[in-house]
Amino acid sequence: MNFVRLSRCLVVVALVAPALEAQGFGINEVGSCAVARGFAVTSIPCNDASEIYWNPSATVGLQGWGLYVGAAGIQVNGGFNADSTGKSYPGDVPARFPPHIFLNYTPKGAKWAVGIGSYVPYGLVSQWKPDFPGRFESQMASLASDYIQPNFAYKFAPGWSIGGGPVFGISHVELRQALDLATTAVPGGGGITFGQLGFAAGTQFGTADLSGSSTAWGFNVGIHGKIGADWQVGARYLSKMKFKYDNADVEFTQQLTGLVLAANNPLNTALPGLFPAGTPMDAVIATNFAPGAALGPGQHVSTEIDHPAQFQAGLGYTGFTNTTITVDYAYIDYKSFDALPVTFDGPAAAAGLSRVLLEDYGGSSSVRFGLEHAFAAGFRGRVGFDWVGSPAPDVTVTPLLPDMNRRNYSVGIGLPLGASYTLDASFLHVDTSGRRGRLVERAEGSPEQAETAAELNSGFYTLNANVLSLSLKVNF
Repeated sequence: MNFVRLSRCLVVVALVAPALEAQGFGINEVGSCAVARGFAVTSIPCNDASEIYWNPSATVGLQGWGLYVGAAGIQVNGGFNADSTGKSYPGDVPARFPPHIFLNYTPKGAKWAVGIGSYVPYGLVSQWKPDFPGRFESQMASLASDYIQPNFAYKFAPGWSIGGGPVFGISHVELRQALDLATTAVPGGGGITFGQLGFAAGTQFGTADLSGSSTAWGFNVGIHGKIGADWQVGARYLSKMKFKYDNADVEFTQQLTGLVLAANNPLNTALPGLFPAGTPMDAVIATNFAPGAALGPGQHVSTEIDHPAQFQAGLGYTGFTNTTITVDYAYIDYKSFDALPVTFDGPAAAAGLSRVLLEDYGGSSSVRFGLEHAFAAGFRGRVGFDWVGSPAPDVTVTPLLPDMNRRNYSVGIGLPLGASYTLDASFLHVDTSGRRGRLVERAEGSPEQAETAAELNSGFYTLNANVLSLSLKVNF
């Protein structure tokens, strides 16, 4: 039934909907300087208050009050090429602009620093055109998880510091999917679906819109140190956070098909006398949207979503004149996205549609490189590269997340605007080789009964993205 697909979409959109730059559903576009340097900034962070996220211990190296504020404009491009028809279906993803803002204070000569930041480490935007054959899995999906982090850092030895703070997360998810007539129960049919009576799959008769919010707590910690005159090291850990999307709203809207039942139609053959020739199909379908019916109003669904932990460590070198070179390794623990419970209330619960969803994700690794050079004119040039491994197995490449390995190329500039202001700008391009994936739901069952990627996948997903990030740094 459509509720089964909807339950899966709620969970997947909150956990693995299409990521923008990073692996899985992570977003790394936190600070324009960091974007330009390929996110390789834990050992030698950008000299701004975004260190609260990238390495919360390094803020003791800043001086006085510092404000860093900006946003990244992200445009995702991609599509699906179907094996059976050879037709291509482009995505219809609107641009999104995740913001960031950080404020830090480090007294002159002090061994401590204090600050606060707001950033978006997880989020998504996914949208397909009305003719996309996978619209019954997902037509539109949106996730935004904003983290707010107070921060304290302390220099415990010459050249070495620790820091961190609690993180409060606010997450909101929205989903729209088309409803397929073939998977819907016939009113009064004793559980028989329209598809079992011979009605073709892919007949859209409505939409389902879901909206839910949640909050959670976690923490972010880091360590930073200098080894001799030219080398620096750093590491950070952002904890897993559990978001409970309790009582998310589900609204079903009927869409007229205009179908009229013919003589000897499958419904009249299976259920004699109930659906004679000339019966408008839309009138039959409408009973599914009545109060108390399977697609009736006032229903809710709940689940618990883990935003996975992040670990990143790096090494930086400053031995070349006015030049910084950094290399980082990052890991996001998507293995927590293995099995998730989905619990309905109302008629869906009575129908036994609450279930546990299996996704079998693994961890995701990323190798990051960055270079920055300070020019005599006062501005700074930056370049970076980031290779990202996908955590999705071959059987879980879907319209919600056609996830694949990615190559990210970035370039940027830091431009002083007087003594107290600096404008950071960066551009990042996400490149992929594409990946085979599926349009239909993966059936539940024992490992011996599990469907393979060869059985499920029916086409080829493509994906690329462009990111323009601007940030203003203010010292006062």
